[in-house]
Amino acid sequence: MRRPGLKSIWAVLLAAVLLLGAGLPVHARPGFFNRDSGSAAKPLPSSAPSGKLQEVAPPGAVQQLRQKLQQHRPSLRLIDPSNDSIVTSDALELRFEIDDWPLSSDPELGLGPHVVLQIDNRAPLRMSESDGNRLKVRIDDLEAGSHRFSAWAAYPWGEAVQAPGASVQGRVHLWQKLQGTQPERDAPWLVPVYPAGEQGLQPLLVDWLIWNAPLQNLREGDGRWRLRISIDGDSFLVDHQEALWLKGSNSAGSHDIQMELLNGLGEPITPVFNNQLIHLKAASGAKPGWMRPRLSESQLARLSGSPEPEVLEVVESTPEPPQKTEEKQQKKTEQPLDLPQAEIKAEAVVKDEVETKPEAAPQPKAPEESDGQEPELPLAEQPPAEQPPAEQPSKAETARPTPATTATEKPAEPQQPAEEETRLMPSSSLGGSARELLNSDGRLRKP
Repeated sequence: MRRPGLKSIWAVLLAAVLLLGAGLPVHARPGFFNRDSGSAAKPLPSSAPSGKLQEVAPPGAVQQLRQKLQQHRPSLRLIDPSNDSIVTSDALELRFEIDDWPLSSDPELGLGPHVVLQIDNRAPLRMSESDGNRLKVRIDDLEAGSHRFSAWAAYPWGEAVQAPGASVQGRVHLWQKLQGTQPERDAPWLVPVYPAGEQGLQPLLVDWLIWNAPLQNLREGDGRWRLRISIDGDSFLVDHQEALWLKGSNSAGSHDIQMELLNGLGEPITPVFNNQLIHLKAASGAKPGWMRPRLSESQLARLSGSPEPEVLEVVESTPEPPQKTEEKQQKKTEQPLDLPQAEIKAEAVVKDEVETKPEAAPQPKAPEESDGQEPELPLAEQPPAEQPPAEQPSKAETARPTPATTATEKPAEPQQPAEEETRLMPSSSLGGSARELLNSDGRLRKP
């Protein structure tokens, strides 16, 4: 038996459910990315930078530093307070632990590897010093209520390290939790990453973090989110989480960078948390070290937090022509010996010359000599005689060897035998043989 009133009751209950459900808030949970997966609509295609924007390679120093820091695998953890906890204090103190990331800062080159902390939409806080591997941050001007924070290991130029464990996120409530003021635990939310120094340097670093964003592009047509980036009026869409280096026409001024998180169809996802704008002031002062085209080995070590290499001091000199080098080597081989050695060598040379000198020819007989007298002895065999007058050199002096010459002086040229005989011939007006001119004791007879 049919009951005609049953249909009307079901109709009233269904209408009530629809009216009550219309006022419930809708959160951007992971399933929200695929809410239109059953429709025939295709995901919005990504696009490259256009207009005045052009994607370029990072500076040479950035490439050097990235290669140097590839050996590290940073690991960042929140120690205190725990995520989603209530803090009953006027000041918020956060403690982190960082491993395998060489925090450093150089007074000349600028910030090295560091850790960035960002709370809500406040300016980022950069930390380059630690107590061991512990980091501590105290914030005194935080208003009461609920807050979200993100922290990540950053390269010297500010880019976030996109590796598992290199970043953390959480929520903290000061005095009391306020519902609806922060994204839910599993909802997606966007964090723009500022370049180090917060200046609009060219080329411009554009980087970001998206929490709770599902993986995509694993197969064709599964795009579930897009990020629309607008820089000074020029926009483009990206579908992967990777930093960009862009160059535009406004190289000397400030820059406004807007980032909007969209679903695969191009619709905004909870824009209250995912539509962010950052303003980069115009560049001023000296450029940081990572903007240089190239770094020396010492600069690379200082900016990457590595120990400086030991460099030996080398005095630079201009290369000499090969001809001068040969002359120097020849001079070295011709350098005189030490004085004592030179004297010994010179004496040996003189001794050899005296020993090898040919014997003097026998002197001719005087006319007064008869054939029966004894022949005159050679000068070398004659006994020593008295010193003759000053005008006549003695036979001992004539037979004395010449003094030794040092190695630096030129040795005297050998004289001809005829000249030597003439120099050794006795010059005397006395006649007779040599034996008649001597006494029995060997002395010269006085006239």
